[in-house]
Amino acid sequence: MASPGKFYGVGIGPGNPEYLTLKAVNVFRSVDVVFTVTGPNSDFSISEAVVRSVGGVKAEFRKLVFSMSRDARTRQEQIEKNTAIIEGVLSRGLDCAFATLGDAMTYSTFGYILSLLLSRNPGLHAEVVPGVTSFCTLAARSRQILVENGERLRVIPAFKPEMADSLEFPPGTTTVLMKTYRSRARLMERIRREKDIRVIYGERLGMPDEFITDDIDVIDARPEEYLSLMFVKKA
Repeated sequence: MASPGKFYGVGIGPGNPEYLTLKAVNVFRSVDVVFTVTGPNSDFSISEAVVRSVGGVKAEFRKLVFSMSRDARTRQEQIEKNTAIIEGVLSRGLDCAFATLGDAMTYSTFGYILSLLLSRNPGLHAEVVPGVTSFCTLAARSRQILVENGERLRVIPAFKPEMADSLEFPPGTTTVLMKTYRSRARLMERIRREKDIRVIYGERLGMPDEFITDDIDVIDARPEEYLSLMFVKKA
């Protein structure tokens, strides 16, 4: 019986292959199987496209579908199903990499997979490769300082519209609002009630159709985009 393979979680950045680290590239070139991610309504995987752009990758590509349902049970069932698929490949002694957008340990589907794998296989040989976060990319692409001196950074997954009214923007903070594609309209209503703030909004960062603006009216008029986020700076 073959010894289980090694499992890598690899953050690939916001979607532009140029944001891949050398470590990530070396892992993709070394493994037998690369797992990539897509949603239930699309056969296209951004993570697969990024990894395929790397020269010298000879791995088999396996696409995993993850539910975008609001129902927690439905999402959990999909996670368990995909974890079982990964377990089956690792049990054959094959080294595997899970390619995930952004950083593998920051609001990533990979975290659920890793926790479940380790709970079932405590001795699993696993390694995590960090990736460039979307909010660091937005700061860089907009040339706006994220935080400096004594300012505080807060990162909030703002995917529920009902969260908008309870959000606070304390003075001297930058609040990163991630996963805002479902809640942006309510968030903008909330933000308009604030004083002494600046909003930076970005979509599809580093890609050919990248869009960045600090104009609240323009943000309001944009259609929903999954790969989007904003940060709010309060003086």
